[in-house]
Amino acid sequence: MKKYLYSLVLIFFLSTTAWAHQPLDLALQVPDTAVASQPADTTAQVAPSNKLSPLARKAAIPVLLIGLGVTHMDDEGLFEGSRGLRRAVQREYAGFYTHVDDYLYHAPLALTVGLNLGGVKGEHHYVEQALLLGMTHFVNRVLTNNLKSITAINRPDGSNNDAFPSAHTSKAFAYATFFHKEYGKRSIWYSIAGYSVATTTGALRILNDKHWLSDVLAGAGIGILSAEAVYLLYPKMQQIIDHSFHKRQQSQMVLMPYYSGGAGGLALVWQLR
Repeated sequence: MKKYLYSLVLIFFLSTTAWAHQPLDLALQVPDTAVASQPADTTAQVAPSNKLSPLARKAAIPVLLIGLGVTHMDDEGLFEGSRGLRRAVQREYAGFYTHVDDYLYHAPLALTVGLNLGGVKGEHHYVEQALLLGMTHFVNRVLTNNLKSITAINRPDGSNNDAFPSAHTSKAFAYATFFHKEYGKRSIWYSIAGYSVATTTGALRILNDKHWLSDVLAGAGIGILSAEAVYLLYPKMQQIIDHSFHKRQQSQMVLMPYYSGGAGGLALVWQLR
């Protein structure tokens, strides 16, 4: 019974992550067919909106996952916690081992390349995609590696003490979120494919006895947060670069040859306005 419960948990995280990132215009809209019998009251005050800000919506799921990861470190919390799940896995899947999880998390990147070659355009040009991916990888690696050094949690198999958070899972969800950002608006199935790969990677890390449940949950949250942060900051970076370039264009820069006293060269004249 427990193994079905754990499978349900993984499916839950996959489905909530994919659907939570969908554009608001996909929500079901019910037309109001009622005919007003009285003139509209133009003096009525508009009720203040209680909607969450875009930043809060984007941070909700990764913060929840990181919080669950922290609360499941070395305890018996919800769904029996990390140690309880490991006992169940060792009992049901004793001797399980595979190398698939070492490569599977690269699938969203391979799909991105394939879609670009096939003429399926994402939200950004492929050059910008490469830049966004590089930034996502950098942020994710900095966060993950520093947390591993700070927490120094032993792995379930005792191989070393850099378990928390799971780097494989973190990268998998970072790449899946990148893939979702680029192609999720085209079809929800792109998002489902990316997050399915990420969820499977996390599950395999537990089945291989390389990580606790807490490591995988926190890794998933950090991965999503890494990509969300990059996509949030990228437009602001573009504005700064464009503004700087515009200011440089306002100056007059002239490059001219010169010859004096038997010596020649190039003179750079930069006149600021």
